[in-house]
Amino acid sequence: MSSAPRAPLFVREMGLPARFSLYVMVCLFLLALDARYSTLAGMRAGINALIHPGQMALAWPLDWMQGVARFFVSHGELAAENARLKRQQELLDAGMLDRVAIAAENSQLRALMALPPRPGFSMLPGEIIEASTDPFARKVIINRGAGQGIVAGWPVVDAHGLVGQVTRVYPWSAEVSLLSDRSQGVPVQNMRNGLRVIVSGQGSDNFLEVRFLDMHADLQPGDLLYTSGIDGVYPAGVPVARVVKTEPPQHTPFARALCQPLGGVGRYRHMAVLVPAPQTAVPEKPQDPAQKKKVK
Repeated sequence: MSSAPRAPLFVREMGLPARFSLYVMVCLFLLALDARYSTLAGMRAGINALIHPGQMALAWPLDWMQGVARFFVSHGELAAENARLKRQQELLDAGMLDRVAIAAENSQLRALMALPPRPGFSMLPGEIIEASTDPFARKVIINRGAGQGIVAGWPVVDAHGLVGQVTRVYPWSAEVSLLSDRSQGVPVQNMRNGLRVIVSGQGSDNFLEVRFLDMHADLQPGDLLYTSGIDGVYPAGVPVARVVKTEPPQHTPFARALCQPLGGVGRYRHMAVLVPAPQTAVPEKPQDPAQKKKVK
């Protein structure tokens, strides 16, 4: 018997190229059929419904991690934005306070420059650069001194009334004793009846006092007190104080009156020194020749 191999009667398997070609033809047929008649839409929907829970389960960890990352990123961004807005708000608040202060100072300067001129005096504006640290003295230092011709004893006013008096002069600055200082006293006159009294400081910027007042003196709450001008230091007619109340004598023969200063004592930064105008010498009249002969 021959041992040569025999070919099978039927071919049970297709070759790889044939199978690939068949699969490609089937796929192209299905693509054309689905594109034309949408025959596989139901199948796709069913398959999608079957695999959707698995997709969601697989995507959940990634979505959770992305959500956590977004939360921290958003939290950091919001914290940085909040800090930036707070800094911006602080700058705006500071700018607003500066604007309010500048507006108030501008208003006070305008009122100071609008003061009517006083006969025999000119105004030299100044600014407070230092305040006394002594709690028992009400004194300030202004940026005007001997270099600007300031002399001790000259009165100091603001836009509302008398503030104080120059008591010490330095080369480029001067000390002003405020009206509320205990060592200060100003001769004043009641505008209602002409009564002359002396208003003195008592160490408080809110109140002045008339210390030795006749118990029968006609001084009533609401009376306005202006400088009388009889002392030769303060010009007449400068507003000084308003009477608040009068107190009867207590253990002394004198009454007492409390007054409120009309000027901004201890409140404003700017004030003006009243500079006396130089006195011009009056020229002598020439003597008549006839009178000269008579004298001879």
